[in-house]
Amino acid sequence: MRKPTPSLGPLADLLDGLDIGLCVFDADDRALAWNQTFLYFFPEHDGFVHVGEPYRENLLRFYRNRLTCDELRYIEEYVASGIVRHQVQSRPFEFEHRGTWLRVSAQTIPGVGRMRLWRRITHEAGPAGPGIAAPEARHGAPDGIAVANADGRIVSANGQFGQLYGLSPAEAVGLTLEAVVARAWQEAAGDAPAQLLAQLRESLRFAGAPFEVPLPGERWIRVIERVREGGERTGFHFDISALKREQSALRAAEAEARRSASHFRGIIEHAPAGMLVVGADGVLAEANRAFRSALGDAEAERLVGRPLSALVLAEDAGLLGDVLARAAQGRGPAVCEMRFPRPDGRPMWARVSAVRLHLPPDPASTLLQVEDITARREAERRIVHMARHDALTDLPNRTFFRERLDALLATGAGAILWLDLDRFKVVNDTLGHAAGDTLLCAVARRLRAVLRPEDTIARLGGDEFAVLLGEGDPLAASRTAAALVEAMQEPVIVAGRPMHVGVSIGVVLAPRHGADADTLMAQADRALYSAKAAGRSTFRLYDPAMEAAAAEQRGLELDLRLALQRGEFELHYQPIVTAAERRVVCREALVRWRHPTRGLVPPAAFIPLAEETGLIERLGAWILRRACRDAAAWTDGARVAVNVSAAQVRHGPLIAAVQSALRESGLAAERLELEITESLLIEGEAADLLLALRRLGVRIALDDFGTGYSSLSYLRRFSFDAIKIDRSFIADIADPDTAAIVRAVVGIAAQLGATITAEGIETEDQFAAVRREGCTEVQGYLFGRPVPLEGAPAEEMRIEG
Repeated sequence: MRKPTPSLGPLADLLDGLDIGLCVFDADDRALAWNQTFLYFFPEHDGFVHVGEPYRENLLRFYRNRLTCDELRYIEEYVASGIVRHQVQSRPFEFEHRGTWLRVSAQTIPGVGRMRLWRRITHEAGPAGPGIAAPEARHGAPDGIAVANADGRIVSANGQFGQLYGLSPAEAVGLTLEAVVARAWQEAAGDAPAQLLAQLRESLRFAGAPFEVPLPGERWIRVIERVREGGERTGFHFDISALKREQSALRAAEAEARRSASHFRGIIEHAPAGMLVVGADGVLAEANRAFRSALGDAEAERLVGRPLSALVLAEDAGLLGDVLARAAQGRGPAVCEMRFPRPDGRPMWARVSAVRLHLPPDPASTLLQVEDITARREAERRIVHMARHDALTDLPNRTFFRERLDALLATGAGAILWLDLDRFKVVNDTLGHAAGDTLLCAVARRLRAVLRPEDTIARLGGDEFAVLLGEGDPLAASRTAAALVEAMQEPVIVAGRPMHVGVSIGVVLAPRHGADADTLMAQADRALYSAKAAGRSTFRLYDPAMEAAAAEQRGLELDLRLALQRGEFELHYQPIVTAAERRVVCREALVRWRHPTRGLVPPAAFIPLAEETGLIERLGAWILRRACRDAAAWTDGARVAVNVSAAQVRHGPLIAAVQSALRESGLAAERLELEITESLLIEGEAADLLLALRRLGVRIALDDFGTGYSSLSYLRRFSFDAIKIDRSFIADIADPDTAAIVRAVVGIAAQLGATITAEGIETEDQFAAVRREGCTEVQGYLFGRPVPLEGAPAEEMRIEG
């Protein structure tokens, strides 16, 4: 006895134990597998049925063991009827076999074929009475059979035939099939349609060709006739009403699905976002206009039919497979971000959302919404870049530098170079911030060119830069620092003009000088301060002794703040005399700091610190008030000259301070002379400032003329009451070229109606030379050194604020 085919695999034993007989056939009605119960019900097949056997052979063996000798002559009709019933069966039926009643049903298996199932049932009595089976049951024929003569008139019919058409078998005898059908229509719904009767007559002409007969009540009969010699024919009539209803419902469902699919595809095609439909095999079935446009107006024919994996970047293929797998689980949209290549080489970043669809012809397709997020990704990339890079030079910023430094300290040794540009402030103040920005960009490129690709250079802010080297060797760090200093010796061309700026560098090594970033950066700053103190355009390696200098600087700043409160500042005055008579016409107020322990501190030691810390505003306002009060008490009517720095203007309201000083002292405005340098003139509001001062009536003097970048242009743009020639020219006045420059400046000043003051006169020869060149006023040690006024009350020396 055969066991089920091995194709049933591990289910074979389980299927053998069922009380249901089963046999599976493929799409061509060849036997594929069966269980042991099937062989028990039909022992005639045991040992004979085999895989690949046509269903016809199965039926022949069945009927040979079942039909009587008289019935065997109709075996082909029975087999044909069985084959048709097997193919169209839509509802179960019952029959008796070898003394056992069985119910047989059929089940279609997609992709395989059909499976027939036989279940044993119990009947107290057969359909035709106790112990007697109806002929159709005995023959295993659940549908009608009618035998007709050559004239088409029925000579015999079974009971099922009568049930199908609503008459007894005896009533059917002598009628044609056309008459039987017409009677069925008349009894239920009136005359049969003429077209139907005509089709019946036409169908009977083609013996053996199946045809279908509609009956009232939405019933359908399929008829297959076999014609033997002599014209006698046997007709097999199968009730296919249920099958027709199933087919109608299926066609309606398919039509609705096609309509929905068409509507769906129309929506997809015109959707503003990219839409793709992918089959279960991963092949692209639909690609809408928005997606094609996003990829560069690709034609649909070039996309549809290709594997979707071929449309994404190779490195993102794993992401695509994952999102399709998650969508197949049907748990809602599966989302990820991936890239699609474009013809121009730039990938399109897309947010892909995938959901499972159920559309014909592929019920396992997937819909993908593809949103172009390239702009968003680029914006995010730029935001991340901007957060970690300097907006002006595009170098790493302080945050990025700190990240690199922390990473370096976590893995090994390194060196930090702290850079500050020399004389950058002069360029920035003289030519303006736009020129300063241009200079910074040029400097960044030059410094970057000196370093290796693996080195990090960052702009920390202003004119401060930092370099991170991946090795802590002091010799290598010193060589790099020296190369950077050397690179900045050449002038930088800005707006067609050579700008001479240098760089001072502080060098610190890790872990030699510290193990944490904050300590190392603080020590690098101290080394930088030491390099600047050494004369600039050089570098210094950190030395612990620098801590003392840093402490001294911090102490000086603290003392400076206290000095403002304690009134430790005083003014010294140096006379300015006429060149013709040596008569004092002005006194320049020069601030001095009388420190309780340091003694008299010179301006060069604390004025830059006051400018750096912002204390210059309070100190400058005090100088103005004190100088105006002192000058108001002078009996000779001399002017008082007060120096004003660009930092003082930036940190406080100069106009208000001047007005307050004049008002409190009662000094006439024309007796106050404000000395400004060219660096103040480049401020954006310089013209407005000078105009406001002139409206107050004060005099304006251009100090240190000749040391800036555009002195002559300032003489043309601004109106000055006095021009002071810098002492560097007076020191070389004996040189004919220098004397010629002085002579030219004097001539320009005369044309502008300005007084010319020569600074730094220390000898009679210098005095004679400047008189000879036409200077109208002179100043220097030859005429008097800066000295304090006698008897100034102590309370007048305190600085408010």
